[in-house]
Amino acid sequence: MQETKNIVIHERSERRTRVRWAIVSLLFIAILFNYADREIWIVSEPAFAYSFGWSYSPTHLDALAIHNISLILFFWSLSYAIFNFPGGWIVDKLGLRKSMTTMFAIWSIFTALTAATFNFITMAIVRIVMGAGEGPVWPINSKVVKGWASRFDESKSFTLAGAGQAVGPVIGLIAGGILVTLFGWPSAFIFFGVLGLIFVAIWFFYVRDRPSEDSKVNENELAYIIEGKTNEEKEEKILPSKVNWKISARMIFGTQAGLGTLLVFLSFGYVLFTFLYWLPPLMFSTFAHTVEKSGLYSAAIDVALIAGFLGSGPFNDGLLKRFPDNKPLARRLGAIIPMVLMIVMVGLSYFTGKAHNLVGTAIFLGVGSGLMNLTVGSWAVNAVDLAPAGTSATVYGIYNGSLNFIGAFNAIIEGILFIRYGPVLAFTSSILFMLMFLGGYLGLIRKNTWERAMKYKEELSREAYSYLKG
Repeated sequence: MQETKNIVIHERSERRTRVRWAIVSLLFIAILFNYADREIWIVSEPAFAYSFGWSYSPTHLDALAIHNISLILFFWSLSYAIFNFPGGWIVDKLGLRKSMTTMFAIWSIFTALTAATFNFITMAIVRIVMGAGEGPVWPINSKVVKGWASRFDESKSFTLAGAGQAVGPVIGLIAGGILVTLFGWPSAFIFFGVLGLIFVAIWFFYVRDRPSEDSKVNENELAYIIEGKTNEEKEEKILPSKVNWKISARMIFGTQAGLGTLLVFLSFGYVLFTFLYWLPPLMFSTFAHTVEKSGLYSAAIDVALIAGFLGSGPFNDGLLKRFPDNKPLARRLGAIIPMVLMIVMVGLSYFTGKAHNLVGTAIFLGVGSGLMNLTVGSWAVNAVDLAPAGTSATVYGIYNGSLNFIGAFNAIIEGILFIRYGPVLAFTSSILFMLMFLGGYLGLIRKNTWERAMKYKEELSREAYSYLKG
């Protein structure tokens, strides 16, 4: 009896720990905060526009309000986009623990300071600094996948953490709408800023840069994480800055698959920011003329974003199991099929929107947003796969910076279209960028171009680490 008990205890002690999923869960919360703030700001637009004297009524967005709002969105988005580029490099330099702690503290402080703004200039300054602080969050996700995820779970790890992008808007729209209605628009920013600072402390004391440095990780989990990885990939090392940038640029701009992935990021960025920035104004202007109602309607549509993100990892990993010898085909199917269906859904929403059919528009845009996020486990993980050893955050920072750069101009372009052609046509015009997304996959990311890129990646990884040996 005692021998049996000892065996059971021994088996339990050998079970693989799950620290990697705890870090993914914390990253999910961080990304949730990142995107909740954006929607809080957007759902608060009618309230602070009226407070700042840009609109004559809190239930209406005048042309001046739309003009000023689109400009601030542009400044914030541009700051966020630009800081993705050095942000990824900072993450590679500082590691997961210090980079997230520093940047999250900055954006949480300036989230709270949004409540103290009182005109265009103060709002623009606060949002610009906050955008810079938020810049590295997606390169951090890439770094987590590269260092903490098993090769069997890359899509799941990335999309589970990234699902915060989908959950955040829902929470931001609902909580923001309620807080603005009950306590005024500054209250929502103070509330989420304080919560963010609490999270900073939790991340700093729990997270470590590498599995091998974390005493909570047992040998079984460490072996699972590094299984099948090259020597260069098992534990990313810190490269000299010039080497890091040079190797990253050669991978992205020196291969067809790298350029195709860049085109996919750019086009997806425009589509994503159309949903993030302009769905609440579409609901507000076309169907519901109160902050609370437009927030609730938009949140109901955004629930599909959650399903899309959560389904994206298993969907794309499942395709990879179905086509184990043809990863490019698996990734192409995981992106092309959902995007084609999304084009159909958004196209149909144009007709229901013009007819002022709220239910039909909500259904079509809800399904479309879910299909949009179903593609993430394909193109986003492609960017992680392409990164040579030691450059995972820098490469992703370049890609994601490009995505957000086009997102910044989305604020200007869609703002003009909203004023000149109305919310329905402005929103559905994003179909043009969905077609560009398909072009990136069909034209540049194919089996032969992908295989050439992977061989080049191995060469660059060896070259990068040779500088450290020298």
